[in-house]
Amino acid sequence: MKYRITHQTDHRLHLDLAKRRLPEREADVLYYALAEREDIESVRVFARTAETIIRFRGDNAAPLLDFLDQLDLTDSGAVELPQVSARATNAYYKEQIITKVLLRIVKRLFLPAPVRAVVTVYSGAPYIINGVKDLFRRSFSAEIVHASAILASLLTRDFATASSIIFLTDVGEILEEWTFKKSVDDLAQSLALNVTKVWKVADGGDLVQVNIHQVRDGDRIHVAMGSMIPLDGVVTEGEALVNQAAMTGESILAEKRPDSTVFAGTVLEEGDLTIEVRGASGETRYDRIVQMIEESESMVSVTQSRAENVVSRLIPYTFGTAVLTGLFTRNLTKAASVLMVDFSCAIEVAMPIAVLSTMREAGRRRITVKGGKFLELISEADTVVFDKTGTLTHATPIVEEVVTMEGRDENEMLALAAAMEEHFPHSLANAVVKAAKDRKLNHAVIRTKPTYIVAHGIVSALGGERVVIGSYHFVLEDEAAFVSEEDWARVRRMPAQYSRLYMAVGGRLAAVIGIDDPIKTETPRIISALRENGIEHIVMMTGDSERTAKAIAAEAGISEYYAEVLPEDKARYVQEERDKGRKVIMIGDGINDSPALSAADVGIAMKEGADIAREIADITLSGKELEQLITLKKMSNKLIARMNATARVGIAFNAAILVAGIAGLVVPGTAAFLHNASTIGLCLENMTDILPEDRSLPAEEESAADFAAAVSGSAA
Repeated sequence: MKYRITHQTDHRLHLDLAKRRLPEREADVLYYALAEREDIESVRVFARTAETIIRFRGDNAAPLLDFLDQLDLTDSGAVELPQVSARATNAYYKEQIITKVLLRIVKRLFLPAPVRAVVTVYSGAPYIINGVKDLFRRSFSAEIVHASAILASLLTRDFATASSIIFLTDVGEILEEWTFKKSVDDLAQSLALNVTKVWKVADGGDLVQVNIHQVRDGDRIHVAMGSMIPLDGVVTEGEALVNQAAMTGESILAEKRPDSTVFAGTVLEEGDLTIEVRGASGETRYDRIVQMIEESESMVSVTQSRAENVVSRLIPYTFGTAVLTGLFTRNLTKAASVLMVDFSCAIEVAMPIAVLSTMREAGRRRITVKGGKFLELISEADTVVFDKTGTLTHATPIVEEVVTMEGRDENEMLALAAAMEEHFPHSLANAVVKAAKDRKLNHAVIRTKPTYIVAHGIVSALGGERVVIGSYHFVLEDEAAFVSEEDWARVRRMPAQYSRLYMAVGGRLAAVIGIDDPIKTETPRIISALRENGIEHIVMMTGDSERTAKAIAAEAGISEYYAEVLPEDKARYVQEERDKGRKVIMIGDGINDSPALSAADVGIAMKEGADIAREIADITLSGKELEQLITLKKMSNKLIARMNATARVGIAFNAAILVAGIAGLVVPGTAAFLHNASTIGLCLENMTDILPEDRSLPAEEESAADFAAAVSGSAA
C-alpha cells in the first residue's frame, strides 16, 4: 500500500494514501485490517479525502508501518469483511448530511433572493404533492401536516421559513434513517449464522468435517436430521422435511427432494440431504435477515402499536387546530407553526429504535432476540418451564464411566458412540464426542450414516450390523437388545446420579455410557431470582428417570417436576398452561424440546444445544449461564418503561410546541427545529444501552449518535 505520513506524534499517525478518493471496498479493507490488530487503539478512514488517522499502542510504530507496507487494499481476502460495513454506513449518511449543509450555506450566501425563492418552491413541491395525495386518499398522515406548513409559508411569501422547514425536515429524515439503519444492521449481524463447521462430501462419498470458509460453490455438503442448513443450495440426494419458518413465515414443513432449492438458516426436521452449494458467501441469508427485521410484524410490540394508534388519532386534531388558529387569529404564521407539530414522529421512529437497540444490546450480551414482541412477552410472563439437561444442568456434562459387555473394548465402543452422536449435537452428545477426543480416539475414521429418532435415539449400521444408541426404553425395550445377567449386574452398580446412554450392536447390548450432569451452581439462585421478578409458576420437565429428576428438582428448588416425558407431553403441558391464561416461557436445548418451544409464548433455547431448537426458539441464550435469563427479564422490563416514557415525552413536548405556536411564541422554522430536535433527542436516548452499567459498544466504531448530536446542534 502506498501512503505518506503527513503528521505523527507519539501514539498517532495521520496518513495520506496518495489517491483523490478511496473506493469504499478499499476503505473497508484498510479499516477492518487495522481494527483487528492488537496494537491499534482506534482507526478512522476518510474515503472522500483518502486519508486515515490511526491511534496505536506502544512506543514503536515500525511493526505497524511494516504491516501497512505489505497490505494490498485491492485484496478483499486480506481480511474477513463483515457482510455490512458499519464504517461504510456511517460514511454514507455523514456525506449526505454534509452535502445538505453545504448546499444550504451556498444557497444563502451566493444565490440572489429571487433564485432562492424559485429553488424553495421547487424543493417544497414534492412535499405538497405527497400531502395532497394523502388528503385525497383520506389518510391523515404527517405528510399532510408538513405539506400544509410549507404551503402556508409559500403563500405568505415567507420563503426563508419554508426553506428552513424543508431543510430541517430533510436533515431530520436522514438522521432518523441513519439511526434506524444502523440499529437494523447491528441486529442483523447478531442474527446472522454463526456456523463454523460443515460435513463436506469428499471424493469417494466420504463425509469430512471442514471449516465453512473452505466450502466453494459447486461443493456438496451433507445435512442430517435436526441440523441447520448452513448454505444456500440445490438438493442432489435424499428427501426431507425442512422448517423454513424463519425465511418464509410458513409453519408448514417444506418437502425437499432432488433438484429442490434449500436456504441457509432453515432447519432439517426429518430425513437427511446432500446439497450442492450455490452461494457459499451466505450474503443471501443476510439480506433475508435484514428484510425479515424490517418487515416482520414481530418487531412491533403491543406497547408501540397502542402508542401509534393514539398519535394517529391526534393528526386530524393537529390539522384542525391549525385551521382554527388561522381563522381566529388571521395569522398564517401561527397556523404554520401549529402544522409543524407531528405527534407521530417520535412514536414511529424513536420507539422502534428503542426495540432494535435493546435487541442489539442483548446480542452483545450473547442473547439473540428475534422480535420486539418477545421482549414484551418476557416482561408479562408468569410461568417458566425448564428442560433439565443442558438447561438447569451443565451444558457440558462429562462422561465418567463406560461399561462394556461381552469383553468389548471400551475405547472402541466410545469411538463408535462419538461417530454417531456428533451428527446430532446435544449436551449429552457433546459429552460423548469430547470424551473420545480427550482420549485421542480417531472416531472420524468410523463411517456411519446415522438417523435420529425423536425421543428415542440414533440408528445406524456398521459392517452390516444394526447399531442403536439412546435411552433404556429405546435400546432395551423397543429394540429388545440382549444383555446377560452378569453384564446387567455391572450396569446396576453404576452410580445412581449418572445419566445413561445405552448402545447395542447387532441386537446385543454393547456398552452403557455413564454421564455425570451436575446442576449448574447458579441454578438455585436463578430460580429464586425469577420468583422475585414476578415468575409465580416454575416447572421442570425431562425425559430422564424419576430418580434423577427428583434429585435435580430438589437441588434447584423447584417443587413441580415431570419425569420420563416425551416431546409431545412437554408441548401439551405448555399449551394447557396457556389455555389457563398464563404467559409461558419454555427453556430447552434439544431436538426433543422443539415442539414445546414452538407452543410457548416465548421459546428460549440454549446456544450450545441443537440447531433446530435454536432456530425454532424466539430467543437464544449463549449456553452456559442462566444468569442471562435474569438479565433478559430486567432488559424487558426496562424496555417497556422506556417505550412508555418515549410516548409520554414525545406527546408532551409536541403539545408544548403546539401551544407555543398558537400563542405566537415560536415561528414555523423554530417549531420545525424544536420538533426535529425532540425526535432526534429521543432517538439518541433510545440508542443508548438499556442497562448502562455494562456498556460494550466498540470504541473504534464511530456511531450515528456521535455525529448526529453535532449536526443537530449546527442545523439551526
